[in-house]
Amino acid sequence: MALSIPGTAAESATLRFLGQTNFFVNESRTAVIRLVVERVGDPVNVTALVLLEGVDTGDFEAVTAAAFLLSTESSKTVFIAVKDDDLPEADETFTFNLALQSSSNGVTLGTPNKATITILSNDNAFGIVAFNSTEEIVVSELRGSNHSVPFTLIREKGTYGTVTVNFEISEGPNPAIEDLSPDRGSITIPVGQAVVHFSILIRDDQIPEDDEVFSVRLTGVAGGALLRPNASSVQLRIRRNDSPLRFSHSIMAVAESAGVIALNMTRGWLTEDGPLIGSVDTEVSVDYMVVSGGGLGSATPAVDFVDLQPVRTVIFPPFVYKTSLLFKITDDTVPEIAESFHLVLLEETLRGDAVLVSPNAVLVTIEPNDKPHGVLSISSSAVFQPIIINEDLTQ
Repeated sequence: MALSIPGTAAESATLRFLGQTNFFVNESRTAVIRLVVERVGDPVNVTALVLLEGVDTGDFEAVTAAAFLLSTESSKTVFIAVKDDDLPEADETFTFNLALQSSSNGVTLGTPNKATITILSNDNAFGIVAFNSTEEIVVSELRGSNHSVPFTLIREKGTYGTVTVNFEISEGPNPAIEDLSPDRGSITIPVGQAVVHFSILIRDDQIPEDDEVFSVRLTGVAGGALLRPNASSVQLRIRRNDSPLRFSHSIMAVAESAGVIALNMTRGWLTEDGPLIGSVDTEVSVDYMVVSGGGLGSATPAVDFVDLQPVRTVIFPPFVYKTSLLFKITDDTVPEIAESFHLVLLEETLRGDAVLVSPNAVLVTIEPNDKPHGVLSISSSAVFQPIIINEDLTQ
């Protein structure tokens, strides 16, 4: 007689993730990650845990999930919900590990037993770039030097990463490069920085101009940031400048009997019948000199003409557009040919917001006078002493 005792074999099973284990999701209330836990091997009851690896940063509704698999079940699904907050965040990658509640029933971990979840950058992690103010900036073109105008960009929300902002100046009455430098470019905002400054140079071109309005616009941004549409441009106004100074005429002819003559000068007109241009609301002045040579055809100061100005400076008060220089022409009885003298405005003596334009000199000619070329007549001596000619001897 034989006694047969059936053997007892140890049960064996493996627990692992089934299907997708790498996830990329946006931060939203509807973002839920689905992880499938699979048991392979003997049909035993087992409790699986899905645990966040590392520190809980508050990005998930829960960082632990449990799945109880009955012996009749081969898999179970657990869900990891993303928490939607208002914190700017860059891409974040988290690892969830598969674990056993206990090692009973001969169940072990297989592979894959890790799942990664990447929450993409959210809540403007790289920032929203804008001008700190959209108020119109009004500047003057400084005479004799270039002038820098500061601008400030702010980076709202997040400051992750380095971003690059492009700008361009346009919409002026003429190409911006004629008045501004640079007329386009890029600004880099380093990681962690929320404010950046840059400047635009106003060129001193010494060209009479009315108000010029340009638009400084942010045209694009790289590095993950966005532009705030209602604060991505600002107007830059350059005040009217470089008031033109000139003589009304470049040549003037007068009779010696003219007495006091007026040499007219204007401010704000490029031509006699043109519109006003340039600045007119400040005082400007310029010195002049009288040029007269000592040779034939040159008028002699204090003899042929007299400068009636107490000083040789022409002053235009604010909103005064015309003035005259007065000279007295001396009327004598000396026969003279045409004689001239020059008045020349001296550019290096300009004071105020003004420039010299043509004609910046005037030639004054005193016409011939007092019979300068003499009077022709037959000599009266012939009346009293007749001239006798010998036809044979006189040549």
